[in-house]
Amino acid sequence: MIHPQEQQDLLNDRAEAFSKEFADANYEMGQGQNFVRELCGVYGLNYLRSVDFERRVAKDSGIGNLRIDGFFPGLLLVEMKSKGKDLAEAYDQAKGYIPKLKNKEDQPR
Repeated sequence: MIHPQEQQDLLNDRAEAFSKEFADANYEMGQGQNFVRELCGVYGLNYLRSVDFERRVAKDSGIGNLRIDGFFPGLLLVEMKSKGKDLAEAYDQAKGYIPKLKNKEDQPR
């Protein structure tokens, strides 16, 4: 069994490597999914079982869909923007997806 401090040190090392790898990321469409995949690696998650990319939710009009960039059901919702975009707007966009999720147990913490 791994000691809690060793586990924390490993997480810190992974997080530091991740932050360096994506320090210059600036293009949502071209780098977004790789960002989320590597974020899963920081926490030791298998992205194939942990995250849905481009999860569809209905538009308010009921016509067409919106897409959540990265969705970890019951845990986390990720909305990304390219470098220089308004992150407050992205946050509002992400919050707007939550009531549109069909299963309440899928809502992120």
